[in-house]
Amino acid sequence: MTPVLSVANIRRSLGAHAALDDVSLDVAEGEVVAVIGPSGSGKSTLVRCVHQLEPIDSGAMYLDGELLGHERDGATLRPLPPRRVAGQRRRMGMVFQQFQLFPHWTVLRNITEAQVRVHGLGREQARERAMELLGKVGLTEKADAHPRQLSGGQQQRVAIARALATRPRIMLLDEPTSALDPELVDEVLTVVRDLAAAGMTMVIVTHEIAFAREVADRYVFMDRGRVVEQGPVGGVLGDGTSDRLRAFLSRYTSQLTASRGAQTDA
Repeated sequence: MTPVLSVANIRRSLGAHAALDDVSLDVAEGEVVAVIGPSGSGKSTLVRCVHQLEPIDSGAMYLDGELLGHERDGATLRPLPPRRVAGQRRRMGMVFQQFQLFPHWTVLRNITEAQVRVHGLGREQARERAMELLGKVGLTEKADAHPRQLSGGQQQRVAIARALATRPRIMLLDEPTSALDPELVDEVLTVVRDLAAAGMTMVIVTHEIAFAREVADRYVFMDRGRVVEQGPVGGVLGDGTSDRLRAFLSRYTSQLTASRGAQTDA
């Protein structure tokens, strides 16, 4: 079966620094992949490249078997025009570290505008879809509020609803809780848990290791721009399989202990 997302040997350099160095990754239908690793390991760059917010220097990426960002002309790859790149991007939902909501628009308009202007949906259809999604993220009553009237956790939940509004094939989440106060993290993670339970295909860049262990099917551990190892989560994120992963996970001992205890109690 063709993966929803396939990343093949991509490279991305920033000057002399290799942000991504020969990275390959397949994501199957309904799979949740957690991308973990230290700061500067290339995690965020990976999802930004997949969403075509940053260019790759070599390699290839495919969404449902369709080459992203380029088309083949014989043996040559030719960049797609911006209009076609935008069309590919619309098939992926992206949730950023910062919420990226338009401050002068209401919550409802933040969710409906792209549906109407980009996807050609009628205003009433777009509104119905938005209200359905606000219900799923527990914010129906905030439809007429502006982002400044919401907490950080509420803003991020609106951002998730906006990303879901176009019915994406895959969701890309780039550290969705990193900008939140600790007491607001759980409300966003609950929404992501619900998406995973509903079968949404997702790539989640996260430093919430206990959460990754709970919700992901597979982990990808990156360091210095490379995929060091990957595999089914299982019990692996409790112990690690290589010295480098064990050293990284040792910082999160309390998270993982708490996660194990919660699973045992359940």
